Amino acid sequence: MGTSALKSAQITNLDTLPSPIMGTSGENAAGVARIVSGFCTAVAADAAGSTYKLVRIPTNAKVKHVFFESEAQGAGAVNLSVYHSDATNDGTPVAKQGVIVATTGDQFFASDIDCAAVVAADKTNESGNYPLSKRDMPLWQALGFTSDPGGFFDIVAVVHTTAVTTGTGRLGVTCTYVM
Repeated sequence: MGTSALKSAQITNLDTLPSPIMGTSGENAAGVARIVSGFCTAVAADAAGSTYKLVRIPTNAKVKHVFFESEAQGAGAVNLSVYHSDATNDGTPVAKQGVIVATTGDQFFASDIDCAAVVAADKTNESGNYPLSKRDMPLWQALGFTSDPGGFFDIVAVVHTTAVTTGTGRLGVTCTYVM
């Protein structure tokens, strides 16, 4: 078996003539990473279906990493999902405000994260719905939309089949994305 020297599509595109200069704008050029983080404090006895809206990102963001953390909740499991923003002033279409993105249900990034004990882990593709091949797409496209719905998306922890018992612990997300 021989050796290989393969290039990603991004490297191949950067090799084309005329050669783009690193740092210039445009698809596959160097970009500025943006990081947003947020957390909520869990409520004791929160039942399945409860939601914790953690961070808000533009619909055209290209998400690179989703890092989830939770303090010990005693019991409880969450999914990491994407909802349309519920804000009335950010360009999110009125009919979609606060609504879950239905293309992947409530587990786009991750499913059944056990929060009984402390959690600190990369959950970018724990569910299998957000593989490497989708991370250079705007999030709206990776979610299966045919056009950008506009506005913003929220990354939301949705309490799954196991309810939070003790609660009072914080849970949060740090999201890295480019535009």
